[in-house]
Amino acid sequence: MKKVLQKCVPAFSLIEMSIVLVVIGIIAGAVFKGQELLESAKIRSIVQDFQHYSLSVGVYQETYQALPGDDSKASIHFTGADSGDGNGQITGKEPDLFWQHLSKASILNSDTAPTSKLGGHYTVVFQPSAEMPGHWFMLSKEGGAGLLTPKQAQALKNKIDQGNNAMNPGQGQLIVKDASGTTGRCVSNGHLNLATTTPDCVVYYKF
Repeated sequence: MKKVLQKCVPAFSLIEMSIVLVVIGIIAGAVFKGQELLESAKIRSIVQDFQHYSLSVGVYQETYQALPGDDSKASIHFTGADSGDGNGQITGKEPDLFWQHLSKASILNSDTAPTSKLGGHYTVVFQPSAEMPGHWFMLSKEGGAGLLTPKQAQALKNKIDQGNNAMNPGQGQLIVKDASGTTGRCVSNGHLNLATTTPDCVVYYKF
C-alpha cells in the first residue's frame, strides 16, 4: 500500500499571534483617535461659525445702522434686495433676508442659511422662549429636529462658556435644548442627558 503523505500546515506561534493582536490594537486605536480628532475639528468649526456670523452682524450694523434682515432700507442699499420692517426684531420673513442682506453687503458669501460641518442649518430666531430675550443663532435640522448628541453639545459648551455656565445647558452664551417633539432626551433635570447617544439636541448662540 502506498502511504499517503499529508502536508502539515505550520501554525502561528503564540509570539506571532501576540504581534498580530498588537498590530490590530494599534490600527484600531489610530482609527478611534482619528475619529475623535475629526469630531473635535467639527465642533471647533461650529464655534468659529457662531463667532464669524456674530461679527458679521456687528459689521453690518456699524455700516448701515440696522440689523441685517430687519433693515428697512436694504432695497436702497443693494440692487435686488428686499427690505425688512425696521422694528429692531428679525421675525417673519426676515430670518431669510438676514443672509441675503449680509451677502449683498459682501460680508458673507452665501445668501441662504449656511450649514455646519455636522450638518443642519444656522437660522436666526428672536426670543425663542421667555427666558431667552433678544436674537439667537439656532443650529438644528429642518423644523427644529435634533442635530447634536448631548456629548457633542457639552463639548460645544465647553469651548464657548466658562465656569458654571459650561455645565448648565440653560445658561451662558450657548443654550442647549431638547429638539422639537422630544422631552428629556437631551436635557433632563437641568443637566445634559449624556446617556443619550442619538442627536436629540438643538443649540442657540446669542448675538
